[in-house]
Amino acid sequence: LLPLDLPEGAELYLDRGYESHLYEDLLREAQEVVPMVIRRRNSRRYLPWMQYLAIVGRRVVETVGSMLHHLFPRRIHAVTQEGFVIKVLTFVLAHNISLLTQKMAG
Repeated sequence: LLPLDLPEGAELYLDRGYESHLYEDLLREAQEVVPMVIRRRNSRRYLPWMQYLAIVGRRVVETVGSMLHHLFPRRIHAVTQEGFVIKVLTFVLAHNISLLTQKMAG
């Protein structure tokens, strides 16, 4: 497993590619993370209410991701890792400021 720096009880949204019961159990036990997997209907662990929560949460994550993607240029030129992180952070801050100004205006 990759080390995840997530707080206890955090929800991790996963798609069908991560539908491994062993991987889910390891996440749940070792890192105390709640895996929210979008499952196939014929899966053993398919629960309709859990499926709904996973899809709604995933939709929010993908919407925010696409909104951030529109702000980014085609390429981010950075020489160092710190420079890359600073540039990405400024795009995220610009996105948040843009949302705040839209809410204040309308």
